[in-house]
Amino acid sequence: MKSNHNVIRELLKRHPEGLKSREIVEITGIDKRVVNKALESVFGVYIDRWEKSVFRNTLSAVWVVVDVPENCPKPENTGRRSREKICNPDDAIFLNRRREIND
Repeated sequence: MKSNHNVIRELLKRHPEGLKSREIVEITGIDKRVVNKALESVFGVYIDRWEKSVFRNTLSAVWVVVDVPENCPKPENTGRRSREKICNPDDAIFLNRRREIND
């Protein structure tokens, strides 16, 4: 796991109500592009709800983290290089939408 992933996970654990990416940037000082990219792949982090954005008339994602049990089964083949190992696309339930679109 990358170091920014650990920082983001630990921060979200301390804020069970969730945080917007902008709030994560303000607290950690990590570049907003790095935070937004990391949120897509941090293990156990997901969008809980959408709230009105401060600066525009748009919605902002509120991110939360779930504690994953130690004995939780994990897929063996995850990541970009494992795509070639998956023969049947129907079996690739862990591929995110971006990868599907880029193929």
